[in-house]
Amino acid sequence: MGLPRRAGDPAELRKSLKPLLEKRRRARINESLSQLKGLILPLLGRESSRYSKLEKADILEMTVRFLQELPPSSGPTAAPSE
Repeated sequence: MGLPRRAGDPAELRKSLKPLLEKRRRARINESLSQLKGLILPLLGRESSRYSKLEKADILEMTVRFLQELPPSSGPTAAPSE
């Protein structure tokens, strides 16, 4: 599942790259979910070892609930720009 050896039709190139790009996208999502799980469990006072096999939806739901329960900040409501 590597790159094509010669340049051809752009549609063929996209078609051959699509599985590789999708695999990378899924890997990024999974890595971010893993990091999110590592951040949220301690904040909720839960032991990571007991929650080693959480579903992705569970991690997202726990995070949303945690963020909803945070007290409103006294600062500006807009996210800082980069």
